[in-house]
Amino acid sequence: MAFFKIEKTNFYHENSLLSISDLVTWKKKRNAYNFKSLPETAIIALKKNVFSKQIHPFMKRIKGLLGTHYKYNSKFLLCCEFGIGASSIVLLLEELKELGVKKFVFVGVAGILDDLVNENNPFIISSTYSSTGSSYFYDKNELLKSYNKQWYNHIKQVCNLLEQTAWSTDCPFRETPSIIDYYKTKGCGLVDMECAGVYAFSQYYKIPAVCILIGADRLSKAKWQEPKSFSSLLNTQRKIVKQLLNKI
Repeated sequence: MAFFKIEKTNFYHENSLLSISDLVTWKKKRNAYNFKSLPETAIIALKKNVFSKQIHPFMKRIKGLLGTHYKYNSKFLLCCEFGIGASSIVLLLEELKELGVKKFVFVGVAGILDDLVNENNPFIISSTYSSTGSSYFYDKNELLKSYNKQWYNHIKQVCNLLEQTAWSTDCPFRETPSIIDYYKTKGCGLVDMECAGVYAFSQYYKIPAVCILIGADRLSKAKWQEPKSFSSLLNTQRKIVKQLLNKI
């Protein structure tokens, strides 16, 4: 990423040749979307089964966006199955923002780096260290935080969450001992693939966005340890989603 090391660059103040507004306008002309407007708040998960308690056969499914998306009443958009990693979620966030969504909550799972963090514990991510390439296209900083403190505190209170610092990576199969130790010295208790993208996007556009992660597999020992209960992890995600839908 040598370009981002150039001291005198106007990159972060330049407009992109391919803009999201142009893309959305083009898709609207092609009648790609089956809706006129979207709810103000999007709740995002990676897998559809996180929303299985809310989705029913008569619920309107949104068309025109990559992934699987549903309107839940008039207040919420439920988003999933769009891919994994920072680049995938940022592409979704860009389009949702352009289509009128104003607030975002991401609910995901993460690897555990800290021995004091237990599997299936949910945390609100106060800050994340980035080693994901896509985040640097929005923010040059390695350490990223949620932009809107009021939205952050509201979600924290509604879901009764403890805070945690995370590390986001593009390459889960290159989580070597040396790089894990490096981010542990930074205070990171969890590792995921999406949070840095979400928070860099949030900072760049000054849009409220919060990440919630549940501890899953463990990388704090000499050898990787798989999650003990996938059903428990799924139920915790579903519980968080239910709290969000009922209280925000």
